[in-house]
Amino acid sequence: MIFTMESIMKRYLAMLAALLGLAGCASQPSGSDGAALTSVRWELTSWPGHEIPRGGEGSEPVILSFQDDGAQASVSGRAWCNPFNAPYVLRDGGRLTIGHAAATRMACAGKAMEFEASFLDWLQALERYRITGRTLELFAADGEVMTLQAREKPATPK
Repeated sequence: MIFTMESIMKRYLAMLAALLGLAGCASQPSGSDGAALTSVRWELTSWPGHEIPRGGEGSEPVILSFQDDGAQASVSGRAWCNPFNAPYVLRDGGRLTIGHAAATRMACAGKAMEFEASFLDWLQALERYRITGRTLELFAADGEVMTLQAREKPATPK
């Protein structure tokens, strides 16, 4: 087989294009990294226009914990005084969709119940997410942004 300069150059360019494509995949922003999303619990710290419960005095902070066992991806946590669980889907470009949440309906103070209803509805309006360091930002279709901070996950019993 005889190689011409043209055929060598075509092969070189094809290899270079493949390598650049792989490098682009490896350098995607952390917003598209499901492992970063599932590695910690996320505590709600900012939601413009809403009073954020901080825990204490019988209430717990609002927490999101993402899990993905390969077969089912779900997010669970506390929506102030009630626990919840919902399926989620990640797609390219940091896109995130959270499905309908199932939550217990423990009676809570009116303010807590209003917050929980708004919070769980808002989760279903999400379009995308971004992780920067230990901060998670969730973006809704209307442009509203919710900010959460990373917290260690409790150790699982062996």
